[in-house]
Amino acid sequence: MPGVTESSRIDTALHALGLGGLIWSAATTMSGRNNNWLGDTACGRRVFVKQLVGTEAEITNGFRRTEAFYRTPRPAPLRTTTLIGLDERVGVQVFDGLPEARSGLEVMAAKDFGHALAAEAGAALGALHSAGSMRLAELEPSLPPLPQENPLLGLTEELFYDSSLGQLEAWRLVQQDSVITDALGRLEDRTGNAVRVPVHGDLRLDQFLVSRDRLYLTDWEMYQLADPARDVGGFVGEWLYHAIVDLLRERTRAAGRLLPPPTVVLAPDRPPWREARPGVAAFWRAYRAVQPDLSTDIAARAPSYVAWHLLERMLIDAQPRTSLDGTALTLFRMARTILLRHSDFTSILGLEPC
Repeated sequence: MPGVTESSRIDTALHALGLGGLIWSAATTMSGRNNNWLGDTACGRRVFVKQLVGTEAEITNGFRRTEAFYRTPRPAPLRTTTLIGLDERVGVQVFDGLPEARSGLEVMAAKDFGHALAAEAGAALGALHSAGSMRLAELEPSLPPLPQENPLLGLTEELFYDSSLGQLEAWRLVQQDSVITDALGRLEDRTGNAVRVPVHGDLRLDQFLVSRDRLYLTDWEMYQLADPARDVGGFVGEWLYHAIVDLLRERTRAAGRLLPPPTVVLAPDRPPWREARPGVAAFWRAYRAVQPDLSTDIAARAPSYVAWHLLERMLIDAQPRTSLDGTALTLFRMARTILLRHSDFTSILGLEPC
Protein backbone atom coordinates (compact mmCIF):
# COMPACT_ATOMS: atom_id res chain seq x y z
CA MET A 1 0.00 0.00 0.00
CA PRO A 2 1.31 3.49 -0.77
CA GLY A 3 1.85 6.09 1.94
CA VAL A 4 -1.10 8.06 3.29
CA THR A 5 -0.42 11.09 1.13
CA GLU A 6 0.04 9.07 -2.05
CA SER A 7 -3.04 6.90 -1.47
CA SER A 8 -5.05 10.08 -0.87
CA ARG A 9 -3.85 11.52 -4.20
CA ILE A 10 -4.76 8.28 -6.00
CA ASP A 11 -8.18 8.24 -4.33
CA THR A 12 -8.73 11.84 -5.47
CA ALA A 13 -8.05 10.72 -9.05
CA LEU A 14 -10.48 7.81 -8.67
CA HIS A 15 -13.15 10.12 -7.24
CA ALA A 16 -12.69 12.44 -10.24
CA LEU A 17 -13.50 9.44 -12.48
CA GLY A 18 -16.68 8.81 -10.48
CA LEU A 19 -15.40 5.58 -8.97
CA GLY A 20 -14.96 6.44 -5.32
CA GLY A 21 -11.77 5.68 -3.44
CA LEU A 22 -10.02 2.32 -3.51
CA ILE A 23 -10.68 0.00 -0.56
CA TRP A 24 -6.98 -0.25 0.23
CA SER A 25 -7.30 -2.78 3.04
CA ALA A 26 -8.62 -5.37 0.57
CA ALA A 27 -6.59 -4.35 -2.49
CA THR A 28 -3.87 -6.63 -3.88
CA THR A 29 -0.47 -5.27 -4.83
CA MET A 30 0.48 -6.55 -8.28
CA SER A 31 4.03 -7.08 -9.52
CA GLY A 32 5.58 -5.03 -12.32
CA ARG A 33 7.92 -2.14 -13.00
CA ASN A 34 5.15 0.32 -12.06
CA ASN A 35 3.06 0.55 -8.89
CA ASN A 36 -0.03 -1.60 -9.44
CA TRP A 37 -3.09 -2.47 -7.38
CA LEU A 38 -6.15 -4.61 -8.05
CA GLY A 39 -9.22 -4.06 -5.91
CA ASP A 40 -12.71 -2.65 -5.48
CA THR A 41 -13.67 0.98 -5.14
CA ALA A 42 -16.18 2.42 -2.71
CA CYS A 43 -18.71 2.43 -5.57
CA GLY A 44 -18.30 -1.31 -6.07
CA ARG A 45 -16.23 -1.17 -9.28
CA ARG A 46 -13.44 -3.73 -9.74
CA VAL A 47 -10.43 -1.80 -11.02
CA PHE A 48 -6.77 -2.20 -11.86
CA VAL A 49 -4.87 0.94 -10.85
CA LYS A 50 -1.45 1.56 -12.38
CA GLN A 51 0.77 4.39 -11.18
CA LEU A 52 3.59 4.92 -13.67
CA VAL A 53 7.12 5.14 -12.30
CA GLY A 54 9.96 6.98 -14.02
CA THR A 55 11.13 10.39 -15.11
CA GLU A 56 8.61 13.06 -16.04
CA ALA A 57 9.39 12.43 -19.73
CA GLU A 58 8.89 8.66 -19.35
CA ILE A 59 5.55 9.12 -17.60
CA THR A 60 4.37 11.61 -20.22
CA ASN A 61 5.46 9.22 -22.94
CA GLY A 62 3.58 6.34 -21.30
CA PHE A 63 0.38 8.34 -21.06
CA ARG A 64 0.47 9.64 -24.61
CA ARG A 65 1.16 6.24 -26.16
CA THR A 66 -1.49 4.51 -24.03
CA GLU A 67 -3.98 7.12 -25.19
CA ALA A 68 -2.86 6.58 -28.80
CA PHE A 69 -3.46 2.85 -28.53
CA TYR A 70 -6.99 3.29 -27.23
CA ARG A 71 -7.72 5.78 -30.04
CA THR A 72 -6.77 3.36 -32.85
CA PRO A 73 -8.87 0.44 -34.18
CA ARG A 74 -8.29 -2.95 -32.53
CA PRO A 75 -9.51 -5.87 -34.64
CA ALA A 76 -10.37 -9.25 -33.13
CA PRO A 77 -8.87 -11.49 -31.83
CA LEU A 78 -6.81 -8.84 -29.99
CA ARG A 79 -8.29 -8.40 -26.52
CA THR A 80 -7.22 -5.83 -23.96
CA THR A 81 -8.52 -4.35 -20.74
CA THR A 82 -10.99 -1.46 -20.83
CA LEU A 83 -9.43 1.91 -20.04
CA ILE A 84 -11.64 3.79 -17.56
CA GLY A 85 -9.56 6.93 -17.30
CA LEU A 86 -6.20 8.64 -16.80
CA ASP A 87 -4.86 11.25 -14.40
CA GLU A 88 -1.42 12.39 -15.46
CA ARG A 89 -0.98 14.66 -12.42
CA VAL A 90 -0.55 11.61 -10.20
CA GLY A 91 0.63 9.30 -12.97
CA VAL A 92 -2.42 7.04 -12.65
CA GLN A 93 -4.09 4.88 -15.28
CA VAL A 94 -7.29 3.06 -14.31
CA PHE A 95 -8.61 -0.05 -16.06
CA ASP A 96 -11.44 -2.48 -15.52
CA GLY A 97 -10.30 -5.31 -13.27
CA LEU A 98 -10.68 -8.63 -15.05
CA PRO A 99 -12.27 -11.40 -12.97
CA GLU A 100 -9.91 -14.11 -11.71
CA ALA A 101 -7.05 -12.62 -13.75
CA ARG A 102 -3.52 -14.04 -13.62
CA SER A 103 -0.49 -12.59 -15.37
CA GLY A 104 1.04 -14.62 -18.17
CA LEU A 105 4.15 -14.97 -16.00
CA GLU A 106 2.13 -16.65 -13.24
CA VAL A 107 0.44 -18.89 -15.78
CA MET A 108 3.80 -19.93 -17.25
CA ALA A 109 5.26 -20.59 -13.78
CA ALA A 110 2.30 -22.86 -13.03
CA LYS A 111 2.89 -24.73 -16.33
CA ASP A 112 -0.56 -23.62 -17.53
CA PHE A 113 0.55 -21.48 -20.50
CA GLY A 114 -0.12 -24.23 -23.01
CA HIS A 115 -0.18 -24.36 -26.78
CA ALA A 116 -3.76 -23.04 -26.99
CA LEU A 117 -2.80 -19.85 -25.14
CA ALA A 118 0.39 -19.54 -27.21
CA ALA A 119 -1.76 -19.71 -30.35
CA GLU A 120 -4.06 -17.02 -28.92
CA ALA A 121 -1.01 -14.84 -28.35
CA GLY A 122 0.11 -15.35 -31.95
CA ALA A 123 -3.30 -14.46 -33.35
CA ALA A 124 -3.57 -11.40 -31.08
CA LEU A 125 -0.13 -10.17 -32.10
CA GLY A 126 -0.95 -10.69 -35.77
CA ALA A 127 -4.10 -8.62 -35.32
CA LEU A 128 -2.17 -5.87 -33.55
CA HIS A 129 0.32 -5.70 -36.41
CA SER A 130 -2.51 -5.12 -38.87
CA ALA A 131 -4.38 -2.59 -36.73
CA GLY A 132 -4.71 1.08 -37.52
CA SER A 133 -1.38 1.70 -39.24
CA MET A 134 -2.58 4.87 -40.96
CA ARG A 135 -4.19 6.23 -37.79
CA LEU A 136 -1.07 5.60 -35.70
CA ALA A 137 1.12 7.11 -38.45
CA GLU A 138 -0.94 10.27 -38.09
CA LEU A 139 -0.68 10.24 -34.30
CA GLU A 140 2.95 9.26 -33.79
CA PRO A 141 4.64 12.50 -34.95
CA SER A 142 2.78 14.32 -32.15
CA LEU A 143 3.80 11.80 -29.47
CA PRO A 144 6.80 12.36 -27.20
CA PRO A 145 9.86 10.40 -28.35
CA LEU A 146 10.52 7.02 -26.81
CA PRO A 147 13.46 6.74 -24.39
CA GLN A 148 16.58 5.71 -26.32
CA GLU A 149 18.61 4.34 -23.41
CA ASN A 150 19.64 0.75 -24.10
CA PRO A 151 22.44 -0.75 -22.02
CA LEU A 152 23.08 -3.40 -24.68
CA LEU A 153 24.36 -0.67 -26.99
CA GLY A 154 26.04 1.50 -24.39
CA LEU A 155 25.64 2.87 -20.87
CA THR A 156 24.77 6.45 -20.10
CA GLU A 157 26.28 7.94 -16.95
CA GLU A 158 22.91 7.64 -15.20
CA LEU A 159 22.51 3.98 -16.15
CA PHE A 160 26.08 3.27 -15.05
CA TYR A 161 25.48 4.58 -11.54
CA ASP A 162 22.08 2.84 -11.33
CA SER A 163 23.52 -0.56 -12.32
CA SER A 164 24.48 -3.32 -9.90
CA LEU A 165 27.89 -4.99 -10.02
CA GLY A 166 26.23 -7.98 -11.69
CA GLN A 167 24.73 -5.76 -14.38
CA LEU A 168 28.05 -4.04 -15.02
CA GLU A 169 29.69 -7.44 -15.44
CA ALA A 170 26.94 -8.44 -17.89
CA TRP A 171 27.41 -5.20 -19.83
CA ARG A 172 31.17 -5.73 -20.08
CA LEU A 173 30.57 -9.28 -21.31
CA VAL A 174 28.33 -7.98 -24.10
CA GLN A 175 30.45 -4.97 -25.05
CA GLN A 176 33.69 -6.97 -25.26
CA ASP A 177 32.21 -9.49 -27.70
CA SER A 178 32.36 -8.22 -31.29
CA VAL A 179 30.03 -10.99 -32.52
CA ILE A 180 27.26 -9.58 -30.34
CA THR A 181 27.95 -5.86 -30.76
CA ASP A 182 28.27 -6.18 -34.55
CA ALA A 183 25.07 -8.23 -34.80
CA LEU A 184 23.07 -5.84 -32.63
CA GLY A 185 24.45 -2.90 -34.60
CA ARG A 186 23.34 -4.52 -37.86
CA LEU A 187 19.92 -5.13 -36.35
CA GLU A 188 19.61 -1.46 -35.49
CA ASP A 189 20.64 -0.52 -39.03
CA ARG A 190 18.15 -2.96 -40.61
CA THR A 191 15.31 -1.78 -38.42
CA GLY A 192 15.16 1.51 -40.31
CA ASN A 193 14.48 -0.36 -43.56
CA ALA A 194 11.94 -2.85 -42.17
CA VAL A 195 8.21 -2.45 -42.65
CA ARG A 196 6.74 -0.41 -39.78
CA VAL A 197 3.46 -1.48 -38.21
CA PRO A 198 1.80 -0.84 -34.83
CA VAL A 199 3.69 -2.90 -32.23
CA HIS A 200 3.48 -3.42 -28.50
CA GLY A 201 7.16 -2.56 -28.14
CA ASP A 202 7.76 -4.18 -24.74
CA LEU A 203 6.38 -7.69 -25.11
CA ARG A 204 6.89 -9.99 -22.13
CA LEU A 205 4.75 -12.66 -20.53
CA ASP A 206 3.75 -10.39 -17.68
CA GLN A 207 2.10 -8.07 -20.24
CA PHE A 208 -0.49 -10.78 -20.84
CA LEU A 209 -3.43 -11.50 -18.55
CA VAL A 210 -5.45 -14.71 -18.51
CA SER A 211 -9.02 -14.35 -17.27
CA ARG A 212 -11.43 -17.28 -17.44
CA ASP A 213 -9.29 -18.98 -20.09
CA ARG A 214 -9.18 -15.90 -22.32
CA LEU A 215 -5.97 -14.05 -23.13
CA TYR A 216 -5.60 -10.26 -22.91
CA LEU A 217 -2.61 -8.13 -23.97
CA THR A 218 -2.02 -5.08 -21.76
CA ASP A 219 0.45 -2.27 -20.97
CA TRP A 220 0.67 0.11 -23.93
CA GLU A 221 3.28 2.63 -22.76
CA MET A 222 5.65 1.60 -25.59
CA TYR A 223 3.02 1.43 -28.36
CA GLN A 224 4.64 2.64 -31.59
CA LEU A 225 5.26 2.07 -35.28
CA ALA A 226 8.22 -0.31 -35.55
CA ASP A 227 9.51 -3.60 -36.93
CA PRO A 228 6.95 -6.37 -36.15
CA ALA A 229 9.84 -8.84 -35.71
CA ARG A 230 10.57 -7.02 -32.45
CA ASP A 231 7.31 -8.25 -30.88
CA VAL A 232 7.65 -11.75 -32.36
CA GLY A 233 11.21 -12.03 -31.07
CA GLY A 234 10.06 -10.80 -27.66
CA PHE A 235 7.42 -13.53 -27.33
CA VAL A 236 9.70 -16.29 -28.62
CA GLY A 237 12.50 -14.99 -26.40
CA GLU A 238 10.24 -15.15 -23.34
CA TRP A 239 9.16 -18.70 -24.15
CA LEU A 240 12.77 -19.76 -24.67
CA TYR A 241 13.98 -17.94 -21.55
CA HIS A 242 11.59 -19.89 -19.33
CA ALA A 243 12.56 -23.17 -21.02
CA ILE A 244 16.23 -22.37 -20.27
CA VAL A 245 15.54 -21.49 -16.63
CA ASP A 246 13.46 -24.66 -16.13
CA LEU A 247 16.19 -26.79 -17.74
CA LEU A 248 18.92 -25.36 -15.49
CA ARG A 249 16.77 -25.71 -12.38
CA GLU A 250 16.05 -29.37 -13.14
CA ARG A 251 19.70 -29.99 -14.04
CA THR A 252 20.82 -28.60 -10.68
CA ARG A 253 18.14 -30.54 -8.78
CA ALA A 254 19.11 -33.82 -10.44
CA ALA A 255 22.83 -33.29 -9.72
CA GLY A 256 22.28 -32.02 -6.19
CA ARG A 257 24.79 -29.23 -6.79
CA LEU A 258 25.53 -26.28 -9.05
CA LEU A 259 26.98 -27.28 -12.40
CA PRO A 260 28.98 -25.30 -14.98
CA PRO A 261 26.89 -23.69 -17.76
CA PRO A 262 26.00 -26.30 -20.38
CA THR A 263 27.41 -26.37 -23.90
CA VAL A 264 25.05 -24.70 -26.37
CA VAL A 265 24.32 -26.78 -29.46
CA LEU A 266 21.84 -25.75 -32.16
CA ALA A 267 20.39 -29.19 -32.75
CA PRO A 268 16.61 -29.84 -32.81
CA ASP A 269 16.73 -32.69 -30.30
CA ARG A 270 18.65 -30.75 -27.63
CA PRO A 271 16.98 -28.99 -24.73
CA PRO A 272 15.81 -26.28 -24.37
CA TRP A 273 14.94 -26.04 -28.08
CA ARG A 274 12.98 -29.30 -27.82
CA GLU A 275 10.97 -27.98 -24.86
CA ALA A 276 10.24 -24.56 -26.36
CA ARG A 277 9.49 -25.62 -29.95
CA PRO A 278 5.85 -26.85 -29.61
CA GLY A 279 4.67 -23.65 -27.93
CA VAL A 280 6.63 -21.41 -30.31
CA ALA A 281 5.30 -23.36 -33.30
CA ALA A 282 1.69 -22.97 -32.08
CA PHE A 283 2.25 -19.22 -31.63
CA TRP A 284 3.87 -18.88 -35.06
CA ARG A 285 1.21 -20.85 -36.96
CA ALA A 286 -1.50 -18.64 -35.49
CA TYR A 287 0.49 -15.49 -36.25
CA ARG A 288 1.09 -16.56 -39.87
CA ALA A 289 -2.62 -17.27 -40.34
CA VAL A 290 -3.36 -13.62 -39.53
CA GLN A 291 -0.23 -12.11 -41.11
CA PRO A 292 0.83 -14.27 -44.08
CA ASP A 293 2.42 -11.35 -45.94
CA LEU A 294 4.65 -10.17 -43.08
CA SER A 295 5.79 -13.58 -41.87
CA THR A 296 8.45 -14.24 -44.54
CA ASP A 297 10.53 -11.19 -43.65
CA ILE A 298 9.86 -11.55 -39.92
CA ALA A 299 11.20 -15.13 -39.87
CA ALA A 300 14.57 -13.83 -41.08
CA ARG A 301 14.81 -11.02 -38.49
CA ALA A 302 13.10 -12.51 -35.43
CA PRO A 303 16.08 -14.65 -34.25
CA SER A 304 18.19 -11.53 -33.70
CA TYR A 305 15.42 -10.07 -31.54
CA VAL A 306 15.20 -13.38 -29.64
CA ALA A 307 18.91 -13.05 -28.85
CA TRP A 308 18.41 -9.40 -27.90
CA HIS A 309 15.64 -10.46 -25.51
CA LEU A 310 17.80 -13.12 -23.84
CA LEU A 311 20.56 -10.57 -23.29
CA GLU A 312 18.05 -8.11 -21.79
CA ARG A 313 16.83 -10.89 -19.50
CA MET A 314 20.43 -11.49 -18.45
CA LEU A 315 20.75 -7.82 -17.52
CA ILE A 316 17.44 -7.75 -15.64
CA ASP A 317 18.23 -10.93 -13.69
CA ALA A 318 21.65 -9.51 -12.75
CA GLN A 319 20.12 -6.49 -11.02
CA PRO A 320 20.19 -7.92 -7.46
CA ARG A 321 23.55 -9.69 -7.95
CA THR A 322 27.18 -8.77 -7.42
CA SER A 323 28.33 -11.22 -10.11
CA LEU A 324 26.84 -13.31 -12.90
CA ASP A 325 25.60 -16.82 -12.13
CA GLY A 326 25.39 -19.88 -14.37
CA THR A 327 21.95 -18.92 -15.69
CA ALA A 328 23.23 -15.54 -16.86
CA LEU A 329 26.22 -17.11 -18.58
CA THR A 330 23.95 -19.66 -20.27
CA LEU A 331 21.67 -16.88 -21.55
CA PHE A 332 24.74 -15.10 -22.90
CA ARG A 333 25.96 -18.23 -24.72
CA MET A 334 22.48 -18.95 -26.09
CA ALA A 335 22.14 -15.41 -27.44
CA ARG A 336 25.61 -15.48 -29.00
CA THR A 337 24.94 -18.84 -30.69
CA ILE A 338 21.63 -17.60 -32.09
CA LEU A 339 23.29 -14.47 -33.50
CA LEU A 340 26.03 -16.58 -35.11
CA ARG A 341 23.60 -19.07 -36.68
CA HIS A 342 20.28 -17.25 -36.89
CA SER A 343 19.21 -19.00 -40.10
CA ASP A 344 19.53 -22.40 -38.36
CA PHE A 345 17.59 -21.12 -35.38
CA THR A 346 14.44 -20.36 -37.41
CA SER A 347 13.97 -24.01 -38.35
CA ILE A 348 15.03 -25.38 -34.96
CA LEU A 349 12.20 -23.50 -33.24
CA GLY A 350 9.70 -23.78 -36.10
CA LEU A 351 9.77 -20.17 -37.33
CA GLU A 352 9.71 -21.03 -41.03
CA PRO A 353 7.92 -18.44 -43.18
CA CYS A 354 5.48 -20.97 -44.60
